[in-house]
Amino acid sequence: MGETGVAGAADGRLQACGLGACIGLCLYDPLARLSVLVHIVLPQTLSPVSGALWTPPPGKCADTAVGHALAEMESRGGCASRTVAAMVGGASIFTAPTAATASASRLEIGARNVLAVREGLHCWGITLCAEETGGHGGRTVAIDAGTGQVWVRPVGLPEWLLTTLRPEPKEFSLRQMPLTEPQGREVAYGH
Repeated sequence: MGETGVAGAADGRLQACGLGACIGLCLYDPLARLSVLVHIVLPQTLSPVSGALWTPPPGKCADTAVGHALAEMESRGGCASRTVAAMVGGASIFTAPTAATASASRLEIGARNVLAVREGLHCWGITLCAEETGGHGGRTVAIDAGTGQVWVRPVGLPEWLLTTLRPEPKEFSLRQMPLTEPQGREVAYGH
């Protein structure tokens, strides 16, 4: 838990097993055909305890995971501006489906993880293309580095394709794209 994996097209699939409240965050640069999969455990890094000898891995908490994953991707030739994302997990595993108390909401790590990852992606300008989150059961997620396909396997069920990560189409207007006409030729618009 808290691990970060990076794979190129020739490396095949990255996989995070047994996601309950944890998030499997898949990032993909389709031009570089480079994938990153981070197994996020907590929504935010806990304040360091005086004299603590251990620092959590940068992918363990949502508040540091997105920036860490992008740095890993860029160190291997990926580009944050081309990166798109999918996430899986965030189940409610610590409380019963009918629990509605204040103490139960503190235990909803899954929902808090989902919100924290969405916020992190937004802060870094990364588009979240697909998610399979919530519920009360565990899942496994895998991303194919060559194709950008994100696969989900709920506990006890067959694997299914969540999405194929592709860059989002960039919006444009005619003002941004100059219209140039061939020289020496009249162009008639309309009829």
